[in-house]
Amino acid sequence: MIERLFSLGYSRTFAERYYELWGERALRIAEAMEKPLPRCFRVNTLRTKIQELTRLLNRKGFQFKRIPGIREGFCLTREPFSITSTPEYLSGLLYVQEASSMFPAVALDPKPGETVADMAAAPGGKTSHLAQLMENRGIIYAFDVKEERLRETRLNLSRLGVINAVLIHGSSLHIDELGVEFDRILLDAPCTGSGTIHKNPERKASRTMDDVKFCQGLQMRLLEKGLSVLKRGGVLVYSTCSLEPEENEFVIQWALEGFDVELLPLRYGEPALVNPFGIALSEEIAKARRFYPDRHGTSGFFIAKLRKL
Repeated sequence: MIERLFSLGYSRTFAERYYELWGERALRIAEAMEKPLPRCFRVNTLRTKIQELTRLLNRKGFQFKRIPGIREGFCLTREPFSITSTPEYLSGLLYVQEASSMFPAVALDPKPGETVADMAAAPGGKTSHLAQLMENRGIIYAFDVKEERLRETRLNLSRLGVINAVLIHGSSLHIDELGVEFDRILLDAPCTGSGTIHKNPERKASRTMDDVKFCQGLQMRLLEKGLSVLKRGGVLVYSTCSLEPEENEFVIQWALEGFDVELLPLRYGEPALVNPFGIALSEEIAKARRFYPDRHGTSGFFIAKLRKL
């Protein structure tokens, strides 16, 4: 088994880790990540209605199925030509987005008129999803450190008709300097991206445990900063596209032990790991969710929903 993972290009370190985590299933997960994901899209209800857009696309020969739990999310089963060349895409009636990436905004469930932060916003997919759930009312503070990616974010938000987002070129580690308290915060945290091998195959061999530890440290700092500016009773959704427990369950365990927060249950995905590598974590961690390529047809993804008490 480990040799088979090794032959797929994984470093021995990660091949052994994955076998320890999932046993025989590790190979199924790895093989699923060798295949491209289905192309998915989100209907942009700021510019159109779901039924109207799906009817238009059906007429052009597109076929698709709804993503469970995402009212406005669909995955293509037939794409007669690239959906990104359609007038519907170009005019902002839809946004092409990987299925698992739609769950954080839905889990956060922002309401019109609220004050929301997106702590790592580029290229704007999740920010625009928040805006449509908020019906363009209230305000979203959207942070990113890379100017080039913020430029892309601005273009995406403009095409999609988002008018309630303020883009901030800078690290959300400085979010407290705004002097704002937030109703809800989305932290789609920077990570090693080990759940995205289908589009970044070089990560099978290039990542090291030092990378995992570096990302974990940054994730903890960002989470601590986010919780410091969250209103009492407010909600923070934490997500990554990493398979590593150190970037997921261990970070949430750390938050439960160090802050006055509780985990809220999520419906979709598999329960998070409560005994990774034989390390017993709180049973509450099972309320967080994981998505796997072999079972859900998505990237490897983790999502947790925290409420500040």
